[in-house]
Amino acid sequence: MTETRRQHARFAAIFASGTMFSRVLGLARDTVAGAMLPENSRDLFLFAFTFPNMLRDMLGEGACNAAFVPVFSESKEKDSPEAYRSLVSGVMSAMLIVFLVVTAAGILVTPFLSTIMNAIQPFLGEGAKDPVARAEQLRQAIPLVQWLMPYLLFIGMAVFAMAPLFVARQYATASWAPALLNISLIAFCFVEQGRFSDPAWGLVAGTWVGGILQWVVMFVAMRKHTGVWRPNFRIFQPGVGQVCLLLVPVILGQATGSVNKVINTLFALSLEPNTVTALAFANRLVQLPLSVFGFAVAAVILPSMSTSAARGKTDEIRDTLIHGFQQSFFLIAPATLGLMVLGEPVARLCFQYGKYNAANTEQTAVAIFYYASGLLAFAWIKVALQGFYAVKQTKTPVMVATACVLLNIVLNAMVVSSMGYRGLAFSTTVSYTANFLLLFILLCRRYGRLWNRELIIALLKTLLAALVMAGGAYSLHGRIDLWVGHAHLPGRLVAVLISTFTGAVLYAVVCKALRVQEVDEFLSVLKRRRA
Repeated sequence: MTETRRQHARFAAIFASGTMFSRVLGLARDTVAGAMLPENSRDLFLFAFTFPNMLRDMLGEGACNAAFVPVFSESKEKDSPEAYRSLVSGVMSAMLIVFLVVTAAGILVTPFLSTIMNAIQPFLGEGAKDPVARAEQLRQAIPLVQWLMPYLLFIGMAVFAMAPLFVARQYATASWAPALLNISLIAFCFVEQGRFSDPAWGLVAGTWVGGILQWVVMFVAMRKHTGVWRPNFRIFQPGVGQVCLLLVPVILGQATGSVNKVINTLFALSLEPNTVTALAFANRLVQLPLSVFGFAVAAVILPSMSTSAARGKTDEIRDTLIHGFQQSFFLIAPATLGLMVLGEPVARLCFQYGKYNAANTEQTAVAIFYYASGLLAFAWIKVALQGFYAVKQTKTPVMVATACVLLNIVLNAMVVSSMGYRGLAFSTTVSYTANFLLLFILLCRRYGRLWNRELIIALLKTLLAALVMAGGAYSLHGRIDLWVGHAHLPGRLVAVLISTFTGAVLYAVVCKALRVQEVDEFLSVLKRRRA
């Protein structure tokens, strides 16, 4: 194993550990909200939160990975430290202006959501809500959306700080800082009791507090590792212009994926009660392994590939991409099969308390199955995109994503009337799978064949280990569940923990026996961290 592969494994482990902490708290946040908030308040807040989150995806994390990291990496490689810091501060200034403008625009256009809701009504079928109830729910949701829009400014600036931290190979703070939002929202689930006309407004206040805290923490870390913490408003220096040229197609590309989420959420609010919450909670469980493992691999390979691109070493980019696909498959395959076979007991353990009942859990479990079947495609898209971003090629992913958004919308219109909320998860999985396949084909045309004998053998070995794990975990859970039952927390906890732990051990043992290389990579990282 080369030194670069060791570094990738170590950085991925650092990013994954912090992200795991944040995502587990996010899961706890959903558990508390599901237990304490009435069904309508849950749906309203999650619906409203979709919109600033959508804009954050467009302008924040996507821009950080696609436009900022390659330009910052090149500047740090070639320019003086003073010029590099000036560039970071100048880009920060431009993003501050952008986030302020977009936040204000979002507040102004929110009332037009009712027009879109009316347009999708003919495609809903028998599962649609009563029009009067739907109109009343939307009337309550619009002011929530408007008050949540400033969160975009807070989180957008926090996410901007990820880019210079990634270039400095500092991944820890960026991985755990989102936990502050989850801590704040959990706290406000308790604080809001009796203090707001609708509990959803308590979560709005919690979102503001969590977003501001995350902004502060990220800027403190950025100042420590880069020496930059405030804008210089030198937005006309050449590097800023280069970032903006890259940023426009990135925003368009991210917008396509974000439009997917918004369209799905608009459909969901128009369907049976708890649909918004069920899809959001299912997505939370699927996003847990994706964010911890898939995003971690993608995040750590981009700076390396950007540096290789700056040096003109195409072969290094190809090798890094192949390793990225292999490494993410090793991490994502067991999560995919595990969620597909244990989705219902995991959803029951995580969410079925208080106001969240068994029928709500069943909705969530069905959505988990459909989402989990696309988990590998979700993860591999993140890796594939880095192959374009490293060479500052952002237009191609935009065109691919746009085509796949159109596919998702067409599928929604075709299947929601018959499949209901299941159709929303199914359409998402199909469109993302198509997205990955198109990106992979185009990457092969740019870099050459992105597979080799070593990769294929590694994937087959890993798949076999994951199948053994899933079969063992499913069988063991069924036996334990018959013994301890799942009516109460202790029984649920024992059944899920023992079956998942046994499955994880099975996976590791089979991978080790089959000599899957990634096992040794991550074990070596763990040994060094303990030392």
